[in-house]
Amino acid sequence: MKVNLDAQQLAPTLKADNIYLRPATMADYSAIKAFRQNPENCRYIRPPESDSDVLKVVQQLSAPWQFTLGHWNGLVICLQADDSVVGEIVFRIEDWQNQRAELGYRLSETVTGQGICTKAAHLLIHYLFNELGFFKIVAKCDPRNIASYRVMEKLGFVREAFFKQHYLNGTQWTDQVDYGLLRANWQNKQTLLS
Repeated sequence: MKVNLDAQQLAPTLKADNIYLRPATMADYSAIKAFRQNPENCRYIRPPESDSDVLKVVQQLSAPWQFTLGHWNGLVICLQADDSVVGEIVFRIEDWQNQRAELGYRLSETVTGQGICTKAAHLLIHYLFNELGFFKIVAKCDPRNIASYRVMEKLGFVREAFFKQHYLNGTQWTDQVDYGLLRANWQNKQTLLS
């Protein structure tokens, strides 16, 4: 299966039982700002962002998807009960030739521990494999971010690498773990669950 991408594409709305993913709007700025400026939420990702940096994130999350190498595309995570924005989930093309995408996510601390991030990632992974045709999805995190890599492991990702002092988070050099998920393994797991 070949990656099936137009140069630019409207982002989909994806739904599960209690959440849905959709493109951001400027009305989502305050909700996104709340978790992107929370020091605890940012602890293992990057320092809290300025208001103008958060505005750029909202603009990017509300734009049509662009499939250029390295460009992050994403959706906001919303609760169906009240339509509140509780997180974001993004991906970028990491390698065209090898049909590989990288996945990232961030969730408000107000809803952690409820399986919301796992459901959101499941929705986007399904779309990336089955609609866009990627061969492999990777995800990366600070190994101290246990909640993040547990989401990956629940979804079937396998730890493939551990890098010492691999990136600079503010003023601190941080380790990184890399996980990978093959389309064939994802499809086998979905078959077993159905």
